[in-house]
Amino acid sequence: MEQSVDAISGNLRRIREKRGLSLDQLSELTGVSKSMLRQIEMGKSSPTIATIWKIANGLRLSFTALLRKPITRAEVRPFRSDQPLTGASAHYRLYPLIPFDPQQSFETYYVEIDPGTVFRGEPHAGNVYEYVFVLRGAMQVAVAGEIYPIKENEFLQFQANCPHEYQCLGKKMAAAMMQISYLA
Repeated sequence: MEQSVDAISGNLRRIREKRGLSLDQLSELTGVSKSMLRQIEMGKSSPTIATIWKIANGLRLSFTALLRKPITRAEVRPFRSDQPLTGASAHYRLYPLIPFDPQQSFETYYVEIDPGTVFRGEPHAGNVYEYVFVLRGAMQVAVAGEIYPIKENEFLQFQANCPHEYQCLGKKMAAAMMQISYLA
C-alpha cells in the first residue's frame, strides 16, 4: 500500500497545517494518539481503516480525502490496483476506486470479505448514505442492530450515521461495490 500510505501521509500533514492544528489538537479532535498521527504523517505507519475513519470523522472529511491521489483525465484500472486497506485483520479488504470530490459528493470502493469475518463500520457524521452492491457471494449488513441479508446481484442502501457492520455469509468470499454519498 506504499502509494496510499504516501497519499495519506501528505494529505494529513497538508490538511492539518492548512487548518493551523498542532498534533496535540489533531489528536483531541480525532481520538488518535499524537504518536500515531506523527507516524502516519511521516509515512512510517500504515493506518487501519478504523484509524482513517477516526481521523476523517474528527476532521469532518470524507474517508477518501485522506487517500486521494492526483486524478488523470482517463484511466482504466482493475478494482485491485493498489494494496487494500484492511481492518484489524486482512480478512476485510477495502480498495478505494473513486475518491470523494465536492463536485460529485460521493466515493466508491471495491470490498472483499472472507467467510466468518465481521467488520464494524464507524458511524458517519452528517447526512451520509451507503450503497452496497453485492457482486459475488452473500453478505449481511447490520444497521443500528437490524440485519439485512444481501445476495449476489442485490444491493442495500442505508443512512450511515449509526453503527453498522458487514459480515460474509456462506463459505466463499463475498465481493461488493460500496458507494458512500454525502448529501447536503
